[in-house]
Amino acid sequence: EGIRSTVDIIRNRAEKQQVALEVNLDSLPPVTCYPAKVNQVVLNLLTNAIDACPSGGRVTIQTRTASQGVEIQVTDTGCGIDPAIRPKIFDPFFTTKPLGKGTGLGLSISYGIVQAHGGQIEVESSPGQGTQFLVRLPMEPPAGARGP
Repeated sequence: EGIRSTVDIIRNRAEKQQVALEVNLDSLPPVTCYPAKVNQVVLNLLTNAIDACPSGGRVTIQTRTASQGVEIQVTDTGCGIDPAIRPKIFDPFFTTKPLGKGTGLGLSISYGIVQAHGGQIEVESSPGQGTQFLVRLPMEPPAGARGP
């Protein structure tokens, strides 16, 4: 439900930028998490994906149950990420957006939130072909995981 609400919030941005938004949300089991924080991750990933796409591009968000928890996948048909900068994308204040268009904090904050939940965030990208982010969250954070 929370992810669907986040998708509804971002839908207008996609329409303004003429980017198709495809939504495939499986029914997920209950996950012990901070829902507002997880929704912030989803919003950051969707915003970046939409901004990376040219007019006529496509962004897809999918959720599914996995063996150890749940997965949230955001895929775009945008410009992709140069392999030379990929190791820096989760660094605070790193951005490829034009001056005034991004703070460079979205992915850094998202990475921290996912880590605090005991999860993982992975990226696959090919320049000129698009990018895929995969967030894996356990059903319950491991003992000792710090809250966001």
